[in-house]
Amino acid sequence: MDMAKLKTNIKRFFSNPNTLTFLLIIALIIVIYVIYSYMITAAIKPSSLPYATEQLKEKTEITSNMIGKVDISGTFISSDGDNLVQNKNKIIGKYVQKGYTISQNSFFYNEALTNETVSEETWLTNIPDGYTIYKLETDFHKSYGNSIMSGNYIDIYLQANATFAEKDGMKPDSQKKLIYAQFVKSIQVLGVVDKDGLDVFLNTQDGQQPNPRYIYFSVPMEVFELLNKANMLGCEFVPVPRNAGYSENPGETEIVNKTLQAMIENQSKSIIPD
Repeated sequence: MDMAKLKTNIKRFFSNPNTLTFLLIIALIIVIYVIYSYMITAAIKPSSLPYATEQLKEKTEITSNMIGKVDISGTFISSDGDNLVQNKNKIIGKYVQKGYTISQNSFFYNEALTNETVSEETWLTNIPDGYTIYKLETDFHKSYGNSIMSGNYIDIYLQANATFAEKDGMKPDSQKKLIYAQFVKSIQVLGVVDKDGLDVFLNTQDGQQPNPRYIYFSVPMEVFELLNKANMLGCEFVPVPRNAGYSENPGETEIVNKTLQAMIENQSKSIIPD
C-alpha cells in the first residue's frame, strides 16, 4: 500500500468530527469507569480504626489498654475527614481535652485530644487581675436542679442564725430572727464540678442526673476575704441564679449589703503585715 495514501486516509479519519466525538466518548467512559472502580474499592475495603474501650473523662491520660481496634468501612473514614485519628500511636500518651468526654466505643478525634501542658490549664488562667477563685459547696437542690452553669452571673445571699447577730450586739428582740439577705451581686460562675473535680455537665453518662458538689466563682480579693471570714463565723451562702439578661449584661462584682459587711468585720480581726 502506498504510504502517502495511508497517511492521507489516517489524517482524514482523525479529522472527521464524528470520529473525534466517538473517541472522546470512549475516553470519557474509560475515565468514569476507573474513578468508579476506585471509589467502590475504597468503600468496600475495610480499614482498622482505634476506638475507646471505656469512657474517658477530661484530663485523662490515654494508655494502650484504653484503645481497641475495629474494622470499619472506608466510606465512614472519608466522610469524617482529617479530624478522625486513624493511628493508635498518635493517641497513646495524649490527654482528653478539657471540656470533652470520649464515650465508650467511640472513635478518637483530634479536637478531643491534647498534650499534658494544655490539659493542665485551670480557670486561674482566665480570671481578671485582682480576682481569685472561691469554692462554694453545693448539691442538686442548692443549685436549683443544676440550673447554675459556667458562664452565668448570679448573686450570693447570706444566711445566719441568732448567734451571729448576738455576737455583734444586736438587741434581744432581734436575736431570734434569721438573717437572710443579698450579700454579693454579679458573681461569675467559672464551673460546676462533681466530687472528683470534673465538670458535671460534660462528664455525666446518658440517663444519669448530674451530681454537683462545688461551684467555682471569680471574685475580687476583697470579696474573697469577706466570704471566708463570714464562713468561719458560721454564716451560710445561698447561690441565687438570675435571668439571661443578667448574665449578658453583668455589672461589677461587689458587696451590696454594707450592714452585713460591718457585722462580719466587727467580729474578725485584720492583721496588717509589717
